[in-house]
Amino acid sequence: MTDYFNYDVSYVMNITDIDDKIIKRARVHHLIESYAAAGHTREKVIADAEAALKKFNAEKIANESCSLKRGAMDDIFGKCKAALEDYKKAAAATPSTEFCKTFSEPLGNFLDDQFGHTIVDNAIFNKLPRFWEEDYHKDMAALHVQPADILTRVSEYVPEITDFIKKIIDNGYAYEAEGSVYFDTVKFDHSEDHHYAKLVPEAFGDLEALTEGEGVLSEQAHGKRQAMDFALWKTSKPGEPAWDSPWGRGRPGWHIECSVMATAVLGDKLDIHAGGVDLRFPHHDNEIAQSEAYFQCDSWVNYFLHSGHLTISGCKMSKSLKNFITIKEALTQYTARQIRLMFLLHSWRSTLDYSPDVMDIAIKFEKTLKV
Repeated sequence: MTDYFNYDVSYVMNITDIDDKIIKRARVHHLIESYAAAGHTREKVIADAEAALKKFNAEKIANESCSLKRGAMDDIFGKCKAALEDYKKAAAATPSTEFCKTFSEPLGNFLDDQFGHTIVDNAIFNKLPRFWEEDYHKDMAALHVQPADILTRVSEYVPEITDFIKKIIDNGYAYEAEGSVYFDTVKFDHSEDHHYAKLVPEAFGDLEALTEGEGVLSEQAHGKRQAMDFALWKTSKPGEPAWDSPWGRGRPGWHIECSVMATAVLGDKLDIHAGGVDLRFPHHDNEIAQSEAYFQCDSWVNYFLHSGHLTISGCKMSKSLKNFITIKEALTQYTARQIRLMFLLHSWRSTLDYSPDVMDIAIKFEKTLKV
Protein backbone atom coordinates (compact mmCIF):
# COMPACT_ATOMS: atom_id res chain seq x y z
CA MET A 1 0.00 0.00 0.00
CA THR A 2 2.84 2.40 0.77
CA ASP A 3 5.26 1.41 -2.02
CA TYR A 4 2.80 0.70 -4.87
CA PHE A 5 -0.13 3.04 -4.14
CA ASN A 6 1.92 5.62 -2.21
CA TYR A 7 -0.59 5.65 0.65
CA ASP A 8 0.46 7.29 3.89
CA VAL A 9 0.01 4.40 6.34
CA SER A 10 0.62 4.40 10.07
CA TYR A 11 0.75 0.71 10.94
CA VAL A 12 0.08 0.16 14.65
CA MET A 13 0.25 -3.27 16.27
CA ASN A 14 -1.33 -3.89 19.68
CA ILE A 15 0.28 -6.55 21.87
CA THR A 16 -1.96 -8.17 24.46
CA ASP A 17 0.25 -9.00 27.44
CA ILE A 18 -2.53 -8.92 30.06
CA ASP A 19 -5.08 -11.63 29.39
CA ASP A 20 -6.66 -14.45 31.39
CA LYS A 21 -5.00 -17.23 29.38
CA ILE A 22 -1.62 -15.47 29.48
CA ILE A 23 -1.92 -14.93 33.25
CA LYS A 24 -2.72 -18.60 33.87
CA ARG A 25 0.02 -19.86 31.56
CA ALA A 26 2.65 -17.46 32.95
CA ARG A 27 1.76 -18.48 36.48
CA VAL A 28 1.98 -22.20 35.67
CA HIS A 29 5.25 -21.70 33.78
CA HIS A 30 6.77 -19.93 36.80
CA LEU A 31 5.59 -22.63 39.20
CA ILE A 32 7.02 -25.43 37.03
CA GLU A 33 10.37 -23.64 36.74
CA SER A 34 10.49 -23.04 40.50
CA TYR A 35 9.51 -26.63 41.26
CA ALA A 36 12.18 -28.05 38.92
CA ALA A 37 14.85 -25.82 40.48
CA ALA A 38 13.84 -26.53 44.08
CA GLY A 39 15.77 -29.79 44.32
CA HIS A 40 12.89 -31.88 45.66
CA THR A 41 13.59 -35.46 46.66
CA ARG A 42 12.96 -38.17 44.11
CA GLU A 43 10.18 -39.58 46.30
CA LYS A 44 8.36 -36.24 46.42
CA VAL A 45 8.62 -35.70 42.65
CA ILE A 46 7.16 -39.16 42.01
CA ALA A 47 4.39 -38.69 44.58
CA ASP A 48 3.45 -35.26 43.17
CA ALA A 49 3.52 -36.57 39.60
CA GLU A 50 1.21 -39.46 40.49
CA ALA A 51 -1.20 -37.11 42.25
CA ALA A 52 -1.09 -34.66 39.35
CA LEU A 53 -1.79 -37.37 36.79
CA LYS A 54 -4.71 -38.70 38.82
CA LYS A 55 -6.16 -35.19 39.13
CA PHE A 56 -5.66 -34.53 35.40
CA ASN A 57 -7.54 -37.70 34.52
CA ALA A 58 -10.39 -37.10 36.97
CA GLU A 59 -10.94 -33.38 36.38
CA LYS A 60 -9.72 -32.61 32.86
CA ILE A 61 -10.14 -35.74 30.74
CA ALA A 62 -13.33 -37.00 32.39
CA ASN A 63 -15.07 -33.63 31.98
CA GLU A 64 -14.03 -32.91 28.38
CA SER A 65 -16.98 -33.27 26.00
CA CYS A 66 -15.10 -32.55 22.76
CA SER A 67 -13.86 -35.87 21.35
CA LEU A 68 -10.89 -34.24 19.58
CA LYS A 69 -9.69 -32.43 22.71
CA ARG A 70 -10.28 -35.52 24.80
CA GLY A 71 -8.19 -37.53 22.38
CA ALA A 72 -5.37 -35.01 22.69
CA MET A 73 -5.62 -35.16 26.49
CA ASP A 74 -5.53 -38.96 26.39
CA ASP A 75 -2.33 -38.64 24.38
CA ILE A 76 -0.82 -36.32 27.00
CA PHE A 77 -1.89 -38.71 29.75
CA GLY A 78 -0.25 -41.66 27.99
CA LYS A 79 3.03 -39.83 27.39
CA CYS A 80 3.17 -38.56 30.97
CA LYS A 81 2.42 -42.00 32.36
CA ALA A 82 5.22 -43.51 30.27
CA ALA A 83 7.59 -40.72 31.34
CA LEU A 84 6.73 -41.39 34.98
CA GLU A 85 7.51 -45.09 34.63
CA ASP A 86 10.83 -44.26 32.95
CA TYR A 87 11.69 -41.80 35.71
CA LYS A 88 10.97 -44.43 38.36
CA LYS A 89 13.38 -46.84 36.64
CA ALA A 90 16.10 -44.24 36.01
CA ALA A 91 19.20 -43.86 38.15
CA ALA A 92 18.66 -42.19 41.50
CA ALA A 93 20.86 -39.23 40.49
CA THR A 94 18.77 -38.45 37.39
CA PRO A 95 17.77 -34.73 37.54
CA SER A 96 14.04 -33.97 37.50
CA THR A 97 14.28 -30.91 35.20
CA GLU A 98 13.49 -32.69 31.92
CA PHE A 99 10.90 -34.87 33.61
CA CYS A 100 9.07 -31.78 34.91
CA LYS A 101 9.10 -30.28 31.41
CA THR A 102 7.54 -33.45 29.96
CA PHE A 103 5.01 -33.51 32.80
CA SER A 104 4.24 -29.78 32.59
CA GLU A 105 0.55 -30.08 31.64
CA PRO A 106 -0.76 -32.14 34.60
CA LEU A 107 1.94 -31.03 37.06
CA GLY A 108 1.47 -27.35 36.19
CA ASN A 109 -2.25 -27.43 36.93
CA PHE A 110 -1.59 -29.47 40.08
CA LEU A 111 0.86 -26.84 41.38
CA ASP A 112 -1.35 -23.95 40.29
CA ASP A 113 -4.27 -25.24 42.34
CA GLN A 114 -2.04 -25.26 45.42
CA PHE A 115 0.23 -22.25 44.98
CA GLY A 116 -1.17 -20.12 42.16
CA HIS A 117 -2.66 -17.62 44.61
CA THR A 118 0.81 -16.85 46.00
CA ILE A 119 2.13 -15.37 42.73
CA VAL A 120 1.82 -11.59 43.06
CA ASP A 121 4.87 -10.10 41.30
CA ASN A 122 3.77 -8.39 38.06
CA ALA A 123 7.21 -9.09 36.56
CA ILE A 124 6.43 -12.82 36.58
CA PHE A 125 3.43 -12.22 34.35
CA ASN A 126 5.52 -10.10 31.93
CA LYS A 127 8.20 -12.70 31.32
CA LEU A 128 6.18 -15.13 29.20
CA PRO A 129 4.50 -12.63 26.82
CA ARG A 130 7.85 -10.87 26.25
CA PHE A 131 9.42 -14.19 25.26
CA TRP A 132 6.70 -15.00 22.72
CA GLU A 133 6.58 -11.44 21.42
CA GLU A 134 10.29 -11.61 20.61
CA ASP A 135 9.82 -15.04 19.05
CA TYR A 136 6.98 -13.68 16.89
CA HIS A 137 9.12 -10.80 15.62
CA LYS A 138 11.88 -13.25 14.69
CA ASP A 139 9.39 -15.33 12.70
CA MET A 140 8.07 -12.27 10.88
CA ALA A 141 11.60 -11.17 10.03
CA ALA A 142 12.35 -14.67 8.68
CA LEU A 143 9.28 -14.33 6.42
CA HIS A 144 10.45 -10.83 5.36
CA VAL A 145 7.29 -9.23 6.77
CA GLN A 146 7.71 -5.52 7.48
CA PRO A 147 7.43 -4.63 11.17
CA ALA A 148 4.76 -2.28 12.49
CA ASP A 149 5.57 1.44 12.69
CA ILE A 150 4.38 1.55 16.29
CA LEU A 151 4.10 -1.26 18.83
CA THR A 152 1.89 -0.91 21.91
CA ARG A 153 1.61 -3.18 24.95
CA VAL A 154 -1.32 -3.24 27.36
CA SER A 155 0.89 -3.25 30.45
CA GLU A 156 2.37 0.09 29.36
CA TYR A 157 -1.02 1.81 28.97
CA VAL A 158 -2.77 1.07 32.26
CA PRO A 159 -3.04 4.78 33.34
CA GLU A 160 -4.57 5.65 29.96
CA ILE A 161 -6.97 2.72 30.31
CA THR A 162 -8.26 3.87 33.72
CA ASP A 163 -8.74 7.42 32.38
CA PHE A 164 -10.63 6.04 29.37
CA ILE A 165 -12.91 4.00 31.62
CA LYS A 166 -13.59 6.97 33.90
CA LYS A 167 -14.85 8.98 30.94
CA ILE A 168 -17.15 6.16 29.80
CA ILE A 169 -18.60 6.11 33.34
CA ASP A 170 -19.01 9.90 33.26
CA ASN A 171 -20.81 9.61 29.93
CA GLY A 172 -23.27 7.20 31.54
CA TYR A 173 -22.39 3.97 29.75
CA ALA A 174 -20.50 2.07 32.46
CA TYR A 175 -20.81 1.39 36.18
CA GLU A 176 -18.67 0.14 39.07
CA ALA A 177 -19.62 -3.01 40.99
CA GLU A 178 -17.51 -4.46 43.80
CA GLY A 179 -14.19 -3.20 42.43
CA SER A 180 -14.90 -4.06 38.78
CA VAL A 181 -16.33 -1.84 36.06
CA TYR A 182 -18.84 -3.07 33.48
CA PHE A 183 -20.09 -1.62 30.20
CA ASP A 184 -23.86 -1.14 30.17
CA THR A 185 -24.81 -2.75 26.84
CA VAL A 186 -28.55 -2.23 27.27
CA LYS A 187 -28.31 1.49 28.00
CA PHE A 188 -25.89 1.90 25.10
CA ASP A 189 -28.14 0.00 22.70
CA HIS A 190 -31.22 1.97 23.79
CA SER A 191 -29.55 5.34 23.26
CA GLU A 192 -30.60 7.32 20.22
CA ASP A 193 -27.22 7.43 18.44
CA HIS A 194 -25.95 3.91 19.14
CA HIS A 195 -26.73 0.27 18.78
CA TYR A 196 -24.80 -2.69 20.15
CA ALA A 197 -23.27 -5.50 18.04
CA LYS A 198 -22.94 -3.57 14.78
CA LEU A 199 -20.69 -6.14 13.13
CA VAL A 200 -22.71 -9.22 14.13
CA PRO A 201 -26.24 -8.06 15.06
CA GLU A 202 -27.50 -11.63 15.34
CA ALA A 203 -25.00 -12.26 18.15
CA PHE A 204 -26.80 -9.89 20.52
CA GLY A 205 -27.72 -12.16 23.41
CA ASP A 206 -25.06 -14.79 22.65
CA LEU A 207 -23.97 -15.30 26.25
CA GLU A 208 -21.68 -18.22 25.40
CA ALA A 209 -19.53 -16.07 23.10
CA LEU A 210 -19.56 -13.16 25.52
CA THR A 211 -18.59 -15.36 28.46
CA GLU A 212 -15.69 -16.78 26.49
CA GLY A 213 -14.58 -13.22 25.73
CA GLU A 214 -14.56 -12.40 29.45
CA GLY A 215 -11.74 -14.89 30.02
CA VAL A 216 -11.03 -18.24 31.65
CA LEU A 217 -10.26 -16.66 35.05
CA SER A 218 -13.51 -14.73 35.26
CA GLU A 219 -16.01 -15.97 37.80
CA GLN A 220 -19.67 -15.17 38.33
CA ALA A 221 -19.80 -11.38 38.40
CA HIS A 222 -21.57 -9.91 41.41
CA GLY A 223 -23.29 -6.59 40.83
CA LYS A 224 -23.51 -7.00 37.07
CA ARG A 225 -26.77 -5.42 35.88
CA GLN A 226 -27.27 -7.47 32.72
CA ALA A 227 -25.74 -10.74 31.57
CA MET A 228 -24.60 -9.08 28.32
CA ASP A 229 -22.56 -6.40 30.12
CA PHE A 230 -18.82 -6.90 29.73
CA ALA A 231 -15.88 -6.00 31.95
CA LEU A 232 -13.85 -2.86 31.33
CA TRP A 233 -11.89 -3.31 34.56
CA LYS A 234 -11.58 -6.49 36.66
CA THR A 235 -10.80 -6.58 40.35
CA SER A 236 -7.73 -8.80 40.71
CA LYS A 237 -7.86 -12.01 42.70
CA PRO A 238 -4.83 -13.54 44.48
CA GLY A 239 -2.45 -14.90 41.86
CA GLU A 240 -3.23 -12.24 39.25
CA PRO A 241 -1.33 -9.06 38.27
CA ALA A 242 -2.79 -5.85 39.70
CA TRP A 243 -2.54 -2.10 39.25
CA ASP A 244 -3.98 0.78 41.27
CA SER A 245 -7.22 2.33 40.01
CA PRO A 246 -10.08 4.51 41.34
CA TRP A 247 -12.00 1.24 41.91
CA GLY A 248 -9.23 -0.60 43.76
CA ARG A 249 -6.42 -2.93 42.68
CA GLY A 250 -7.25 -4.66 39.44
CA ARG A 251 -6.45 -5.12 35.77
CA PRO A 252 -7.93 -4.15 32.39
CA GLY A 253 -10.57 -6.23 30.67
CA TRP A 254 -9.65 -7.69 27.29
CA HIS A 255 -11.72 -5.44 25.00
CA ILE A 256 -10.85 -2.04 26.48
CA GLU A 257 -7.12 -2.35 25.84
CA CYS A 258 -7.35 -2.15 22.04
CA SER A 259 -9.62 0.91 22.06
CA VAL A 260 -7.31 2.77 24.42
CA MET A 261 -4.02 1.96 22.71
CA ALA A 262 -5.38 2.74 19.24
CA THR A 263 -6.84 6.02 20.48
CA ALA A 264 -3.61 7.00 22.25
CA VAL A 265 -1.66 6.63 19.00
CA LEU A 266 -4.16 7.36 16.19
CA GLY A 267 -6.71 9.67 17.79
CA ASP A 268 -10.49 9.58 17.66
CA LYS A 269 -10.89 7.92 14.25
CA LEU A 270 -9.38 4.77 12.70
CA ASP A 271 -9.38 4.21 8.97
CA ILE A 272 -8.67 0.45 8.90
CA HIS A 273 -8.93 -2.02 11.78
CA ALA A 274 -7.75 -5.56 11.07
CA GLY A 275 -8.09 -8.87 12.90
CA GLY A 276 -9.23 -12.46 12.62
CA VAL A 277 -12.81 -13.27 11.66
CA ASP A 278 -13.31 -14.92 15.07
CA LEU A 279 -12.82 -11.51 16.73
CA ARG A 280 -15.87 -9.87 15.13
CA PHE A 281 -18.03 -10.69 18.17
CA PRO A 282 -17.66 -10.00 20.93
CA HIS A 283 -14.21 -8.40 20.77
CA HIS A 284 -14.52 -5.93 17.91
CA ASP A 285 -18.18 -5.20 18.59
CA ASN A 286 -17.24 -4.36 22.17
CA GLU A 287 -14.38 -2.17 20.97
CA ILE A 288 -16.82 -0.24 18.81
CA ALA A 289 -19.33 0.20 21.63
CA GLN A 290 -16.88 1.42 24.27
CA SER A 291 -15.09 3.74 21.81
CA GLU A 292 -18.34 5.30 20.62
CA ALA A 293 -19.37 5.68 24.27
CA TYR A 294 -16.07 7.43 25.03
CA PHE A 295 -16.11 9.80 22.04
CA GLN A 296 -19.92 10.24 21.98
CA CYS A 297 -19.85 9.44 18.26
CA ASP A 298 -21.69 7.02 15.99
CA SER A 299 -18.69 5.76 14.01
CA TRP A 300 -15.19 4.92 15.25
CA VAL A 301 -13.70 2.82 12.40
CA ASN A 302 -14.18 3.33 8.67
CA TYR A 303 -13.31 -0.22 7.59
CA PHE A 304 -12.90 -3.54 9.39
CA LEU A 305 -10.83 -6.20 7.60
CA HIS A 306 -11.41 -9.66 9.05
CA SER A 307 -9.02 -12.34 7.83
CA GLY A 308 -10.03 -15.99 7.51
CA HIS A 309 -8.76 -18.82 9.69
CA LEU A 310 -5.71 -20.92 8.93
CA THR A 311 -6.39 -24.66 9.16
CA ILE A 312 -4.06 -27.66 9.01
CA SER A 313 -5.20 -30.41 6.66
CA GLY A 314 -8.83 -29.40 7.16
CA CYS A 315 -8.75 -28.96 10.96
CA LYS A 316 -8.52 -25.78 12.99
CA MET A 317 -5.05 -25.25 14.41
CA SER A 318 -5.10 -25.78 18.16
CA LYS A 319 -2.46 -26.22 20.83
CA SER A 320 -4.77 -28.58 22.68
CA LEU A 321 -5.20 -30.74 19.56
CA LYS A 322 -1.43 -30.78 18.90
CA ASN A 323 -2.05 -30.25 15.17
CA PHE A 324 -0.20 -27.00 14.64
CA ILE A 325 3.00 -26.32 12.73
CA THR A 326 5.28 -23.42 13.63
CA ILE A 327 6.68 -20.94 11.12
CA LYS A 328 10.17 -22.18 12.01
CA GLU A 329 9.13 -25.73 11.11
CA ALA A 330 7.50 -24.60 7.86
CA LEU A 331 10.67 -22.74 6.87
CA THR A 332 12.67 -25.97 7.10
CA GLN A 333 10.53 -27.34 4.25
CA TYR A 334 9.77 -24.26 2.18
CA THR A 335 11.27 -20.84 1.50
CA ALA A 336 9.82 -17.64 2.88
CA ARG A 337 8.87 -16.65 -0.66
CA GLN A 338 6.93 -19.87 -1.22
CA ILE A 339 5.02 -19.45 2.05
CA ARG A 340 4.20 -15.82 1.20
CA LEU A 341 2.97 -16.89 -2.24
CA MET A 342 0.72 -19.48 -0.62
CA PHE A 343 -1.06 -16.68 1.26
CA LEU A 344 -1.13 -14.34 -1.75
CA LEU A 345 -2.76 -17.00 -3.94
CA HIS A 346 -5.64 -17.24 -1.49
CA SER A 347 -8.43 -14.81 -0.58
CA TRP A 348 -7.44 -13.01 2.62
CA ARG A 349 -10.93 -13.28 4.09
CA SER A 350 -11.50 -17.00 3.47
CA THR A 351 -10.26 -20.02 5.39
CA LEU A 352 -6.83 -21.14 4.19
CA ASP A 353 -5.90 -24.79 4.58
CA TYR A 354 -2.17 -25.39 4.97
CA SER A 355 -1.18 -28.72 3.42
CA PRO A 356 1.48 -30.16 1.08
CA ASP A 357 -0.97 -29.91 -1.84
CA VAL A 358 -1.53 -26.19 -1.23
CA MET A 359 2.22 -25.61 -0.98
CA ASP A 360 2.76 -27.50 -4.25
CA ILE A 361 0.48 -24.98 -5.96
CA ALA A 362 2.57 -22.11 -4.56
CA ILE A 363 5.82 -23.77 -5.66
CA LYS A 364 4.51 -24.31 -9.20
CA PHE A 365 3.33 -20.70 -9.38
CA GLU A 366 6.74 -19.50 -8.21
CA LYS A 367 8.35 -21.17 -11.23
CA THR A 368 6.25 -18.96 -13.55
CA LEU A 369 7.62 -15.77 -12.00
CA LYS A 370 10.65 -13.90 -13.24
CA VAL A 371 13.45 -13.91 -10.69
